Amino acid sequence: MVTVRSDEERVLSIINFFKDYKFYILSVVLVITISVGGYFFSERVKSNQILAAKELYEDWQETSVQEDREQLFQNLTENYSDTGYSHLALLKRGSDLAKENRTNIARISIALGNFEDALKVLEKYSNDEDAYTHELKGDALSGIGNDDLALQQYQSAFEKYTDNGLRNLVQFKINNLNTNE
Repeated sequence: MVTVRSDEERVLSIINFFKDYKFYILSVVLVITISVGGYFFSERVKSNQILAAKELYEDWQETSVQEDREQLFQNLTENYSDTGYSHLALLKRGSDLAKENRTNIARISIALGNFEDALKVLEKYSNDEDAYTHELKGDALSGIGNDDLALQQYQSAFEKYTDNGLRNLVQFKINNLNTNE
């Protein structure tokens, strides 16, 4: 048996359906709207936080005043710890500390006359652009009697130093090597 309904009956049944379930329908629509709005809001907040962390990271990289660098680093790692820029800053700082420690170990080894040990420690920085590293390599090479390579390292250090006092010190070392030959 087929029940035939008129258009009015169909419209009336739809209206009754919405009357009976209006609370549930409105609840679902409201939950979906709040969820979508919340998602876009949280994405926007996260995006703004990443942009702020990026600016802090760039400022931290460019600042040469140690006190300001430390304050920017603290701000970046404490307030933006869930961003990639915070993690990048931590890695960079760890790398810088490792290099500083290696440089100190090499300097102490040279002072103790352990030139081979100093060269082993500095070996990792064979392509380094740091003038002080080149100077230390020159000191170690000079200590083991490899004056030609020491001279090359001292010349690299001389070219990279911007401070005249340090340049004069390296020039003195170059002159000492030249007079020993």
